[in-house]
Amino acid sequence: MTATALNQIALFDNAAASAARPLAAPSAEGVHADADASFDATGFEIGWDYARQRLVPPAEHLLAGHPVRQGWQAGRLTFGLRTGRPTRFVRRWLRLRLDCWLRGRVFEDVMVTPRFLAQIDVPRCPVTRELLSAGEDGGGDAVVLALFDGAAVAAGNLAVVSRCVAAARGACSAAQAWGLARRIEAGEMTLVAGLDAAMWRRLATLISLATPTAHAQCASLPLLVLPPNRARLVNPVQGLQALLTLLFTGSAYARRMAEIGALMPDADSRRHYFLFMNVMLARRLAVGWQAERDAVRDTLADAWAHPIVQRRWEQLALRLKRADCERVVRLATQRGLAGGGMRWLGDAQASDGWAIETQGQVLPAGAQAARRLVSATTSAVTAEVSAAVTAAHSMAHPAAPSAALKA
Repeated sequence: MTATALNQIALFDNAAASAARPLAAPSAEGVHADADASFDATGFEIGWDYARQRLVPPAEHLLAGHPVRQGWQAGRLTFGLRTGRPTRFVRRWLRLRLDCWLRGRVFEDVMVTPRFLAQIDVPRCPVTRELLSAGEDGGGDAVVLALFDGAAVAAGNLAVVSRCVAAARGACSAAQAWGLARRIEAGEMTLVAGLDAAMWRRLATLISLATPTAHAQCASLPLLVLPPNRARLVNPVQGLQALLTLLFTGSAYARRMAEIGALMPDADSRRHYFLFMNVMLARRLAVGWQAERDAVRDTLADAWAHPIVQRRWEQLALRLKRADCERVVRLATQRGLAGGGMRWLGDAQASDGWAIETQGQVLPAGAQAARRLVSATTSAVTAEVSAAVTAAHSMAHPAAPSAALKA
């Protein structure tokens, strides 16, 4: 199965619920005690899994009394030599968990497994387009990057890049990455953290795929990187971009192109749709039918940097509302027009495990209890106020026959 065969185009609830101010916060001692207990338990489990895989944790985590060492020692006594041979994906999985634990970031351990990391692995970095190595400390080594910093290390929010790209990104947002690319193009600097303007533009595109963005702003962004395997595109307009671009990587795209065109909301948007697709078709034909898969994908991604392609896309995208993009992508995937590897996910499923409510950070158990208490109290108050308003409205306005709902 190819790298794009498991792409998941999904929607995302941009309006994440914000927590209300606590009515009565838990005591500081209780919060810290719960935090320490959770910290020790997680570290112990990581050490235990290192022993299960017959691996040794990094030396800095083997000090006396360290929870990772405690779990590792307990695991060695339990498993002994009855362990399998660890793969590089098992090593990557353990290192990723360890990094999340140290940074206080949520790690979604139901779907993010060594098998999942093997599925999203790529031979080339999507940003530098250079081959990746399997080392532990080289700049070209493959590492897992969380795209949206406001979410957990979870399925759909991960991509594999080179270590130098991950280091250059740091805590940089998509908007900041676009800004760096523009400054390099303007001649204010040559390289930033070893990346040139084209690389920063590709990195910005990659980050934006999992970052909730206003529809009008997102509609003007080029798709300079095709979605990595198992990525969840949280902005419907980028889902449409990916759908139309990846159409040219498969067969029978002429028929599918016509059927997708019929899904456009009106004649005007349908006309601009075919104008855009004809421009993209010319780029696809230019690379030839015998071209390798990577060459085709690079050509289609690079086509988005061409002014004509970008102009044609904006003329189409800005005529579509968010709901229009959502509808086209949903129907295209349901009817098999997007290829067998793309599927539709609703808002709740798309962000499942992303811990949006805590911005991907681990909350102490005491703080979680306070958040649940406030949520329940706020809901009760809201229900009581709503009931009072309804009663007052009924007294002021007698009930009238209601109109039938239209299915």
